[in-house]
Amino acid sequence: MAETVFTFDCPCCNKRIEIDTRSGKARAVRPTEAKGGQDLDQLLRSQKQHQKKLDDMFRQAKDSESLRSESLQKQLERAKDEARRDKDERPRNPFDLD
Repeated sequence: MAETVFTFDCPCCNKRIEIDTRSGKARAVRPTEAKGGQDLDQLLRSQKQHQKKLDDMFRQAKDSESLRSESLQKQLERAKDEARRDKDERPRNPFDLD
């Protein structure tokens, strides 16, 4: 007697598939165990390390932006002071250079 139910592993989702040739229906039975996976504790540790690394990078970026902002503010103040001191000099008009 010919077998009517065939089972095989799906190559893309690793589930066991049963196909009934009489009815033409297919169903996923159960996923197979992932080979070489990490345990939950190890995944949590690696995620925490990654989060700490991202937090440090964010903190450094925030500090560098605040320093940059302060530097630009000082440059603006210096430029304003120079502009106040040199009231007599007018900026050159680029059209007058011809």
